[in-house]
Amino acid sequence: MPNNTWFTPYKFPPSTCLSLGPSQGIVYEVSDEAVVKLPFQYPVARSPPTDETNEQLHMSLQSFALFKKESTFYTILAKSPHPNLAQRLQTKLLTGIVLPRYKLVEQVWGLHTTATHIAWIKQLVSAVVWLEDLGYTHGDINKRNMGIDDHNQLKLFDFGSVRHCDDEGFSEQVAEDQFTLATCIHYLASGIDHVAKANSYAEVQRTISILKGGQGIVDEAAKDFEEVIQAGWTGAVSVLSSLKRRMAEISNNAVAQHKDSLHEEQTKYDRLLVEEDSRWMNEEVYRAAWQAECYEIPDDIWS
Repeated sequence: MPNNTWFTPYKFPPSTCLSLGPSQGIVYEVSDEAVVKLPFQYPVARSPPTDETNEQLHMSLQSFALFKKESTFYTILAKSPHPNLAQRLQTKLLTGIVLPRYKLVEQVWGLHTTATHIAWIKQLVSAVVWLEDLGYTHGDINKRNMGIDDHNQLKLFDFGSVRHCDDEGFSEQVAEDQFTLATCIHYLASGIDHVAKANSYAEVQRTISILKGGQGIVDEAAKDFEEVIQAGWTGAVSVLSSLKRRMAEISNNAVAQHKDSLHEEQTKYDRLLVEEDSRWMNEEVYRAAWQAECYEIPDDIWS
């Protein structure tokens, strides 16, 4: 039987894990002010290949790749910051991405006024347009990847799925991001996420089909944004920057950015008291160990 216990480079207490399970990476609480995102890997299988062990190998290699992509992108953002895009905190913890800890938008949406909701919408659109100006699309725009800082400013994070305009499939991902951006605008305006309300995968697909087909119902609380939302759902807007211009026409009541949010304080976590996990292997060693067990190691983990 394969070992189903994934692990990360460090031994954080299980109680500090904020992730439900392995996907792109594992997030742990470092303090009340910060979290750390880490790659994960499954133990090398000491048995003949099975569907499950091959999947564990594939997921581990994806985690390596996505972590490298996200880490590189945070370096890009450090040189081209935006007030509504999360910034990596300075640290000597080379294997982890240390980030400010934000309140999830779902947790605080009901505590704020319509004016603040409008501000968050404009901030989200501004952040996505900034990514486009840099030549990127986010790749996973959803309310789980939006946080609210101590000044009630929206922050978009989780850049493991970013795509550059030179990457294969960029145009298709832009179209998908327009759809998910419209869904997030609807949620921020009304508190309703049509896709998240679905109770099964089949229902999710039906809901998406309805929205893309122009039959989606915009809640009354989001009526001021109906044209933008429907355009994003149906793919009528081909360039994300045009959404920003149309948003500017809808409302000028958004609260101003807090000046401190434009220069996020860089907290240093140079001496994190965490134990390294001796089982952890770097990618080259990890690939070699699986190969020694007669596993085929894919060069292209996305195929």
